[in-house]
Amino acid sequence: MKVAMFLHLLLLLALNTQPLLAAEPEPEPVVDKQGNPLVPGVGYYVWPLWADDGGLTLGQTRNKTCPLDVIRDPSFIGSPVAFYAEGLGHIPTLTDLTIDFPVFTVCNQPTVWRLSKQGAGFWFVSTRGNPEDITSKFKIERLAGDHAYEIYSFKFCPSVPGTICAPVGTFEDVDGTKVMAVGDNIEPYYVRFQKVFINGQEKKPFSIV
Repeated sequence: MKVAMFLHLLLLLALNTQPLLAAEPEPEPVVDKQGNPLVPGVGYYVWPLWADDGGLTLGQTRNKTCPLDVIRDPSFIGSPVAFYAEGLGHIPTLTDLTIDFPVFTVCNQPTVWRLSKQGAGFWFVSTRGNPEDITSKFKIERLAGDHAYEIYSFKFCPSVPGTICAPVGTFEDVDGTKVMAVGDNIEPYYVRFQKVFINGQEKKPFSIV
């Protein structure tokens, strides 16, 4: 009888603690610098924590040809970045997203983000992606804790079992170009979002030469 009661208590303990072990943060709306939720399809600058420039944009890297890769240009305000979450009217954290530069480029190719393999366990964040492909599924993650404003980073972590899950950070290439990348020793790159406006009007797509 005592043995049966002991086993029953163990089972109850296991059932009660399992939710704690499996608990994960719930998705929440991503907000811009003004505290407004990001809107799908609207352009946002992706700035580093310390400045209102040096944003993400597109550039030619190692191959000096198309497709263009996602880079950080410290001397440039950045290019508009748009986010899409299937079936949602806002952009949440920890959710598969399609990320795109709504700009015209010399490559005349899709500017949807995708992971492009550069070597063993190392990838650049490039373009010419397809929203339906697993290599074009990125997530936004909020930095935990209390801060003066919300701080975020990108992850490549598709909601598909067996795929890699790693932060998107900055890799300085041999020519000094700061390329967004995933791989060993790549630390998260923390950012803020600023909605794109010109004279009170939302900015139209522009060209990158």
